[in-house]
Amino acid sequence: MEKQDELELLRQFVSDPHGSVFIVNPTALPGMIGAIFARYSRAKGGFREILLNEFIKEGIIDARRADELIQRVLIQFGDDSVQELEGAWLSIEDISNLATKIIEDRRLGSYIEQSSRYVFYDQRDANGDFRYLREPSIMGSRHAAQYISTMDFIFGTYCRLIDPMQAYFRRRKPLESAEYEIRTGRGRIRYSQCSAEEERKDFHRTWGTDIRTKTCDTLRMLLPVATRTNLGVHANGRTFEHMLRHLYSSDLPEMTELACNMHEALRNAIPRYVQRAQRSEYLIRTRRAMQQLTDSLTRRITATPAPTESVHILPGGHSESGQLAFMLFPFSECAFASLHSLVEGLSPEERRLILQTYIGERKTRRDRPGRALEFGYPWQCELVLDFGMYRDLHRHRMLTQERQLISTRLGFTDIPPEIKEAGYHDDIRACIDASTDLYETIRTDLGRDVAQYAALFGFNIRCFFGFNDREAQHLLELRTAPQGHRSYRLICQEIFRQMLKAAPDRARAICRFIDMNDYDWPRADSEARQRADEAGLTPSG
Repeated sequence: MEKQDELELLRQFVSDPHGSVFIVNPTALPGMIGAIFARYSRAKGGFREILLNEFIKEGIIDARRADELIQRVLIQFGDDSVQELEGAWLSIEDISNLATKIIEDRRLGSYIEQSSRYVFYDQRDANGDFRYLREPSIMGSRHAAQYISTMDFIFGTYCRLIDPMQAYFRRRKPLESAEYEIRTGRGRIRYSQCSAEEERKDFHRTWGTDIRTKTCDTLRMLLPVATRTNLGVHANGRTFEHMLRHLYSSDLPEMTELACNMHEALRNAIPRYVQRAQRSEYLIRTRRAMQQLTDSLTRRITATPAPTESVHILPGGHSESGQLAFMLFPFSECAFASLHSLVEGLSPEERRLILQTYIGERKTRRDRPGRALEFGYPWQCELVLDFGMYRDLHRHRMLTQERQLISTRLGFTDIPPEIKEAGYHDDIRACIDASTDLYETIRTDLGRDVAQYAALFGFNIRCFFGFNDREAQHLLELRTAPQGHRSYRLICQEIFRQMLKAAPDRARAICRFIDMNDYDWPRADSEARQRADEAGLTPSG
């Protein structure tokens, strides 16, 4: 092939056939970029030379060559890093909110899900049903009728309150008295001060979105964990393999069905990179053994006191008792302090049994224990917060998170005063009671795992966050920003207050831009800035 012909051919695959920095066109080389990059380590030439010499024959892409190379590298050499050279964009729709958390637990990767802060869940599917998961084991049990009637009642209440709560917030913040900074240099203005039709349209749109998001924020506590949502994922092959392995190994039918569907979709994009994903007997055996051991040991705890604080800072750094308590934490319903006291009183043999059971019987290096091996951060805290709030904080990847199973037994978040003032307190209480009854019924008969679907977003869960100074800065400065949900802003402000008590100089140095204020309408300024950005302007300040 002539040099000029080669350059013309390369233009299909790379942004610049000459320069030393260029973008590779993924659509022109589907599933092959990782294979070509894999040759970097053992070939003399660069990407373009490898592509021309090894992956193109007579001007045509040799997909078989790429497939054979990936097969050899992954299977024969076990080079997991090659899995990170290919990725896929995966759309996962109509899954429960519980499933999104289990998928996102893998941390590595990018995730975006339908937001309960912007979307009303008043839609119905093609059959006229509300958008909640008809969980197979529940639907196959004698509790199916109660499950459907309870979910329909809760969703019906949620939908019924949308319009009157929007009307309530419009009365509290009429268009005429609202103030937004929607243009540079003008500061906050009222609708009557808008000088042009376009500005009036932007103002009205900002006000409408402000009312809508305030209503979403207020009512989302009523949504059940079974609520169906949509999730977009971008990840590499290695992350997808771990994700699939955990889903395949779940005891919940939704997760194993998801694994099959996701695996089939990924086979069309990056087949070699996910070919090892399968059910892990190691994960299953270890999880079940830990659950049995934890149940046995925690019977010695006479009672776990009801949580009185939403944030409890634990001693930083590593300790053997702390790590063993953390091993028990996700399998229990006990506070960390109770587990720590329990571990402190165990015999050396019992402490050794916790460690051995948690590590399990590893047969390969890919049999990996859980996150307790990450225990020992400088900042470690136990949080009791509602599930809706946890969904927002769960997005943070640069920390260690563990949570206990979702239940109705840690109480419900405070019902907002706006609900009471609008006259719908009893409606919320009726949904809380219905969810509690359904949860206890399912839990008694079918177990704690599947009963999670019955809990509402407003019920509290107990979780653990461990993080270093850098993540403390990112987490607390971001989640106390004015546009954030008031609930998680208060939690992060309380974390900072307790950090101040533990190490005031260090905490202040880390979190210079933390916002300790309260905001009644958190999305207002954010929406105003968006209108300005859309107009090609930048707001002042």
